[in-house]
Amino acid sequence: MSRITDIVGAVVALATLFPADMSAGGRRYRGGCDNVGEAGCCTHNETAVRNQITQVYSLDTGGVTAYSSYLSPMRYSGWGVALSGEWSKNLKQNPDKMQMTFAAKLDCSSLLNPAKSAGMLGASAYFGWGLAAQWRPACRWHFTLGGMFDLFGGALYLMRNSNNPVTPLAYAGIDLTASASFRFRFGRLPVVVRDVVRIPSAGAFFSPQYGETMYEIYLGNRKDLVHFGWWGNSFGIDNLLAFDLMFGRKFLRLGYRLDLRTFNAENLDTQILRNSFTIAYGF
Repeated sequence: MSRITDIVGAVVALATLFPADMSAGGRRYRGGCDNVGEAGCCTHNETAVRNQITQVYSLDTGGVTAYSSYLSPMRYSGWGVALSGEWSKNLKQNPDKMQMTFAAKLDCSSLLNPAKSAGMLGASAYFGWGLAAQWRPACRWHFTLGGMFDLFGGALYLMRNSNNPVTPLAYAGIDLTASASFRFRFGRLPVVVRDVVRIPSAGAFFSPQYGETMYEIYLGNRKDLVHFGWWGNSFGIDNLLAFDLMFGRKFLRLGYRLDLRTFNAENLDTQILRNSFTIAYGF
């Protein structure tokens, strides 16, 4: 409890160094808008409408649980860390309505079985590019809805297996994306609370047949390795709930991320679940 009190106190003290009415460049600034009404709402498009690129660099750390029936009947759990970047801008052709985003992430994890007698290592990479429609039904609200191309790959490595120690992970497809954000003030500090969701919806993923080894695939047995993926056999979700503490154009993001990937084909199941604390710097 004392640590939480210290953190809140530090944030409030830091907020007093950044007056809500002025940006670092000296122009009027109130929570992301160049001009505001009496209620503190934007009277016209935010500064991002002028095609500024918003960059966000994140560090995620937390618990990871992985299960691969291809490697072991047991579920492994441990910790993981991820580094990610996101770059977004409003389209020049229609800045009021359309937003473009590119995202990339690298993560790794170290896991143990329930008896802590065997270890598993995991690593993956994600790249995404997408477009989303955006609208503001009220001055403090902002919503987006769209799609994103998803390219995901990695592996789970079970160190005690000598014959077949690796589960390859590969997926390419289209994700549904949505977000909602609300702007308010914490004292003099502008704050944005947001929820961002990405759900893989249609694509293709890799899965060997039951009992098929990587060596057999290497020798040429490559039948039925690629499968059509949808919510029924490759459900996934990446959900971020976060608070952005705004300091002019810059912001500090604190949040929680739920990241789930599942693949089910040829009587084989693979599940990877991450629960992470997120800290990010954006501008």
